[in-house]
Amino acid sequence: MNIRRFRQVWHYAKKDSIKIKEQNGKGYLYRLNIFLDMIYSYLKYNMWTNQYVKEEFYNKSSEEKEKIGFEYKKKGYERDKWQKEFIEDRKFFLKYSQKKYELPHLRQKRTNAYRQKYNMGSGCFVEYDVELSRQHYLPGSIKIGNNVLLAKHVFIDYSGEVEIKDGVKIAASVKIESHHRDLKAYEKGLDVNIPTKLIIEENAYIGVNAIILDSCNYIGKHARIGAGAVVTKDIPDYATAVGVPAKVIRINKKTET
Repeated sequence: MNIRRFRQVWHYAKKDSIKIKEQNGKGYLYRLNIFLDMIYSYLKYNMWTNQYVKEEFYNKSSEEKEKIGFEYKKKGYERDKWQKEFIEDRKFFLKYSQKKYELPHLRQKRTNAYRQKYNMGSGCFVEYDVELSRQHYLPGSIKIGNNVLLAKHVFIDYSGEVEIKDGVKIAASVKIESHHRDLKAYEKGLDVNIPTKLIIEENAYIGVNAIILDSCNYIGKHARIGAGAVVTKDIPDYATAVGVPAKVIRINKKTET
């Protein structure tokens, strides 16, 4: 059992059971029954108190509780698995962002660790302070091909699907996003996050401090993204794009590399 989380549930169960008691004009024994039911629902179904209140679980029949509860239990296992993986990712990032891995004899060790963890192709190189991360309990995936460079301070959000193909060079401090918040749902008090897909084709180059937003789903072969550009839409093959927002200023000859 996660003791820290159980303490949180205990704390909020005391507060929320009082609110339910007052809303229903009931007495102390009713509140105690709600409190104990909240604790039991957490232990049996991994249901948090805000979920208990949202579902008005205290008004449900035993059959309804079983049906709803086991759905939450399934989601709870998935949530716990995601959190465990997220913590492992953070520990990995913090470990290999230590300054000692800038020493020449440890740089390759850092790259090898990234290659193994994220199943990167051969010939890749990862510089200092590179973070690959998922957000908001989204499943996400990332695929990185051969001979890819991830320069220092690069951040890649792979909450959606990110595929980086062979020979791609990503310069320092580039930020890549692959999800966005549904603002209409947010206005209604709902936290809905939508994953997106991004493919960066072979031999593309993304310049220093560029930002790739989730509205961009494709960066073409041999494309060039200028330093500081904010990419909001797809970039075709062999294109050079610069500016905020990024605009294609030319299509390079296909013989260029």
